[in-house]
Amino acid sequence: MVKRDLIRNIIIAVLAIVVILLLRAFVFSTHRVTEGQANDYIHAGDYVTFNKNVEPQKKDFILYTVNGKDYIGRVIAGEGKSVTAMDDFLYVNDKSVDEAYISKDKSAYLATVSPGNFFTDDFSIATLTDNKQTKIEKGQYLVLNDNRRNTDDSRKFGLIEKDQIKGVISFRLYPLSRFGFVDVD
Repeated sequence: MVKRDLIRNIIIAVLAIVVILLLRAFVFSTHRVTEGQANDYIHAGDYVTFNKNVEPQKKDFILYTVNGKDYIGRVIAGEGKSVTAMDDFLYVNDKSVDEAYISKDKSAYLATVSPGNFFTDDFSIATLTDNKQTKIEKGQYLVLNDNRRNTDDSRKFGLIEKDQIKGVISFRLYPLSRFGFVDVD
């Protein structure tokens, strides 16, 4: 009886490990957030999961790779959208977009600089693509950091291609005090 229970428990444990490894290989994986990737929602040292099989949506945090290095950014717009940033206002398809999620960082920065400086430097899809595009094409995303002074995003790398995206960040595993789904608003 004890031997049968032991064998059953070993089989269950092996199956659980196989399922976890398959999920990790094909559905999700984990990432430790570095100082350069951190923002008000995801902090340095956090362990987050990213889903490899989810199409990124506006405001999602994504993990993407450029020249072998991982970056985290927020999806601002996708296919068919025209985007312009001018005088600290973001316009998508010529309509002003409220970016409440950056208001704290923006206010803190603007309080330290002289009038006439901006938190987000001006750009458009045309300037990001050397005048080759005015709208985002299929399979491309405009990705910006919440800390707009850090330009390691689409402003430096151009539009992010779908095949550069490792996944959509959705869940925080650590620290346990903040365990749960990652807030994007």
